[in-house]
Amino acid sequence: MARSQPLQIGGVHFDKKGDAHEHLKTMLNKYRPEETVGEDDTAFLHQTLLRHPDANEKIGCGVESFFVRRADYNTICFWVRRKDGSEEKFSYKSCL
Repeated sequence: MARSQPLQIGGVHFDKKGDAHEHLKTMLNKYRPEETVGEDDTAFLHQTLLRHPDANEKIGCGVESFFVRRADYNTICFWVRRKDGSEEKFSYKSCL
C-alpha cells in the first residue's frame, strides 16, 4: 500500500495529497461559472498555481484575478486573468 505524502501549499498543511485535492474541489464548486474567486481563496489559489508544471506560462505577465468558467466537455475549472487582460484555464489537479 502506498504511503500518503504530506503536502503544503502556501501556509496550509495537508496530511495527504487527497486532502488538498478535496479542498480545491470544494473551493471550485462553491463558485458559479463567471464568478470571481473571493479574496480569501485568491492567495491560496495563487500558491497552488505556482505548483503547476507550466506555471510561468499560465501566470504570464502576472495574476490580476482568478475566476471559474466552463471548459472542455462542459466541465468547470479555475481560470487566471492576467494583468494584460488575457485569460488562461488551469487544472488544480495538475498543481498537485
